Amino acid sequence: MPRPRYATLTVCLLASLMQQATASEPFIPHINKSMCVKIPTGPGPHSLLTRSNPSKMLISSHDRRHFERQGNIYEYKTDSGKMNVLPRTGEPSQLEFRPHHMAVQEVGGTEFLYVINHDDKSPNSNNHSILVYTAGNGKLTFREQLKDPLLSSPNHLAVMPNGEIYVSNDRRNGGSHLELLLRQKKATIVHYKPGAGWRIVAEGLTFPNGIQATTSQVFVSTTFGNSILAYPREPDGTLGAAKTVLSQPLLDGLNSTKKAGYYTVVSHGSLLDFMRHQRNGRHASPASVYEVNVASGKSRIIFKDNGELISGISAAVYSGDSIFFGQSFEPFLLRCPYM
Repeated sequence: MPRPRYATLTVCLLASLMQQATASEPFIPHINKSMCVKIPTGPGPHSLLTRSNPSKMLISSHDRRHFERQGNIYEYKTDSGKMNVLPRTGEPSQLEFRPHHMAVQEVGGTEFLYVINHDDKSPNSNNHSILVYTAGNGKLTFREQLKDPLLSSPNHLAVMPNGEIYVSNDRRNGGSHLELLLRQKKATIVHYKPGAGWRIVAEGLTFPNGIQATTSQVFVSTTFGNSILAYPREPDGTLGAAKTVLSQPLLDGLNSTKKAGYYTVVSHGSLLDFMRHQRNGRHASPASVYEVNVASGKSRIIFKDNGELISGISAAVYSGDSIFFGQSFEPFLLRCPYM
């Protein structure tokens, strides 16, 4: 969900809430919420990743209520319940670590972790990068830092097996409040190819958020565009014209599932409630989580909560017989058995 100071977005609220949504199947509970458990983490466990070892999960943590503070990457063992901060080695001495979204890719038996990092103490900045680590032996080893002016306001990223990267910039100008306030269609999707650098492959978007990539398509959830867009992916990494897969309000994190062609996506119930929750954790922020078939466009709600159990949901990720929910601010994950 948005990183900026949410008080600047109030004017956007009514227009966002009045967006039309595509019909989804009736809500049939697949989760017994009385069996869900809260798993303590650092603040703002925003991004959740299952690893090649399915009993291990990586979690990004950053206190977005105090943006200047630095964060951590946690490893959670889903079988034992053990949670620990992963030590990071080899980083540049001046690096300030404020992780947002992450992606993992295995190459030749080695896991590479890609982390969007906000290099400045303010969320309203054009200074961001992607940090690349190898993950193994209980630690993260720094490999490189990717920086470019086209990384204007990176929100989510997707990484291909050959090292190509797609990034959603929720603003074309990361320091612009006006771009958000007026919901200007300026935001971009950028593509990185090792040895060739960065380029814009899609533009004219309103707060693109979650992103997933396959060899033939790239999927993007848009928060103020209120839709999941499907782009055909060309062999050179460029994208064709987008088609709308799903229309729902205030979409956030987009995650793959165990079923090919199915993704989970978060839909926030109220931008105003989200903003209030950002300022005060006692204010609930409701959300629904959809499972979407991107080929047919059919969707169903698999989880919804008025914010009393968990607020400001950022991601929904399956692991084993459970589904895990990340969030933007509070210091816990929600783990629920999935029926």
